[in-house]
Amino acid sequence: MSSTSNEKIISLLNEALAQEYACFIRYSTHASCVKGPNSMPLRELLKEIAKDEWEHADMLRERVVSLGGQPTLQVEKIEYAEDFDEILKINMTEERDAITMYQEILRLVHEEKALLHDQLMHILADEFCHLEKLQRLQSHEEAAEVAPVLKQVKFKTKIA
Repeated sequence: MSSTSNEKIISLLNEALAQEYACFIRYSTHASCVKGPNSMPLRELLKEIAKDEWEHADMLRERVVSLGGQPTLQVEKIEYAEDFDEILKINMTEERDAITMYQEILRLVHEEKALLHDQLMHILADEFCHLEKLQRLQSHEEAAEVAPVLKQVKFKTKIA
């Protein structure tokens, strides 16, 4: 693989890393700000996704270093939400953006980078899973214990 190709992959991995940092912060913050007697399932889902995003960041940092790069400390711009619908909208957009980004990176990764390819496929599968879970919440098809929560969730504080 050429040096230019490696540099492009490192650059894209760092873009993905900045996005994963932002996703971790956003999901964690949203989880902390919801309240109400039925909010626990939503909080747990957001915390679970935040944990996945942090694990993705760990993998990406390791792959950047393995390719001879320096992992970024930058965080992508974070959009905040004030209510449940905004949480879904913002996070579904971010999941779609992540899916597109990982698909782009995978097109550049050749078979000799098997570990990188496998880890990117794992992350991509997680992002599809996150998107599906959020879409289920939006369409009110989530598990019975979550469905009643959807419009009742309130924020402890206004996030702005």
